[in-house]
Amino acid sequence: MVNLLLVIGFIALGVIGYRTWQADRTPRTGPEAPVSPGSGTIEQAGPGGVLQLPPHGPNREEQDVRVRARHTYRQDDYAWLELECEAGHGTVWVDVERDDELEASVTLKRLSLEELGLTPSSLSGHQAPAKTLVVDGITFRFSEQGRARFLRESDPDQAEDVTFWDYEGDDDRHDLGIERWGDDCRAYLTERINPERIRIYSLGGTT
Repeated sequence: MVNLLLVIGFIALGVIGYRTWQADRTPRTGPEAPVSPGSGTIEQAGPGGVLQLPPHGPNREEQDVRVRARHTYRQDDYAWLELECEAGHGTVWVDVERDDELEASVTLKRLSLEELGLTPSSLSGHQAPAKTLVVDGITFRFSEQGRARFLRESDPDQAEDVTFWDYEGDDDRHDLGIERWGDDCRAYLTERINPERIRIYSLGGTT
């Protein structure tokens, strides 16, 4: 009887061990399983992609987002991306560009020209609307102005012209962008994030 119990015990341990080994070999899916290192970058993310942004904003929290659309800005031979993402609270915009190195930023909020002390006529010339602007206690200094073609969903048939003015924050972390789309003027406060700290759960489709 004792020998029989020992045999049953060894069989049970063997079954448990086999199931544990099999579970360890099964690939994980879903948000718990980011893509393998080296298999993709934020530059390749497209509609349906799932990302986790590193801590940002006043609460310094990570944020999971799903890419809804991938837009492209083109200025002569230079191009950069805008990922339109969705999160639980609404739309999240992530800009991605490669200058000397890969850079990324997330839009924190949209601002009115009135909040900046500007008017639409301030954006009518070729000069900077202001040399410095202050937002949330941060001083932003004018860095560049230009014109670009905005390709909605990266489609040349859905192209629009945009004029932009870029400002860099003295804190070396935030930036301020002002855009003019015909008669529509927009301003955005953005925060730079380290693209290497963006976790990519899925690249989705690319354009």
